[in-house]
Amino acid sequence: MKSKISFLSSVGLAVAVCFVVLPVFTQAQEQKAQAYLMWDYVVKPSMAKEFEAATIEENGLFAGIKFPYGWTAYSTEDFHYYFFIPIRNFAAIDGIYAAFGQAETQLGENYKTLEKRLEGSYEYFRAAVVYLRPDLSYTPAKQNIKPEESNYIFFEFAHILPGKVKEFEAYYKEWAALCQKIGFHIGYAAYQGDIGTDMPFYFSAMSAKTQADTSIEEERIMKLLSQEEKEELGAAYEKAFAYFKKYETKNGRSRPDLSYTPRAK
Repeated sequence: MKSKISFLSSVGLAVAVCFVVLPVFTQAQEQKAQAYLMWDYVVKPSMAKEFEAATIEENGLFAGIKFPYGWTAYSTEDFHYYFFIPIRNFAAIDGIYAAFGQAETQLGENYKTLEKRLEGSYEYFRAAVVYLRPDLSYTPAKQNIKPEESNYIFFEFAHILPGKVKEFEAYYKEWAALCQKIGFHIGYAAYQGDIGTDMPFYFSAMSAKTQADTSIEEERIMKLLSQEEKEELGAAYEKAFAYFKKYETKNGRSRPDLSYTPRAK
């Protein structure tokens, strides 16, 4: 279902581009810059239930052998499923894939059968590395939800024009300051894409209990702002698009049912 009111398509209240197994997209400014290995599965709509069922079963197998790496899952309305594994550096990726190889050997045919089911349920899969950018994120002074209540996620993806990265990041910091100034209660976490993405690439994730809550917060803010402040927001909205080569938004949700948390040793 498409969002009725997008931050970039309504009155200009925009997040221009606006994961440890915890909610990845909350309290960004309280976290250090963190790298993640991100898996993006584009699932066949007719096979979404099969993909999810197989993923849950596979997670059960991993739990049985105490697989050491965990991930946080999200899905979007266009049948993309995103899985985020925190990593310390690029070298850690080799360790993750080595662990999966060991799991395949240890689990035998059960694992291979599930992998075949999964492979038949998605169009393609890609891996990439992204970095949390706390300096570009916004955490409101007054939060209206707890991290575990972040069920709805509004994603914004932005590919930046060549030579515009410094200007864009400066703008992004200005936008966070503007959100702080007007007292916007919904925060967002900003990420920068690295290997595996079409750089320069940034994306953000704004968290709320429900999609309706974002509209309610927009309406609350617009009633409080003066005409001058509304014009300031409008000007910021127009400025953002000067840096975009490509821009898109998606409605999504957190998927704790598809996530995996390793057992404590």
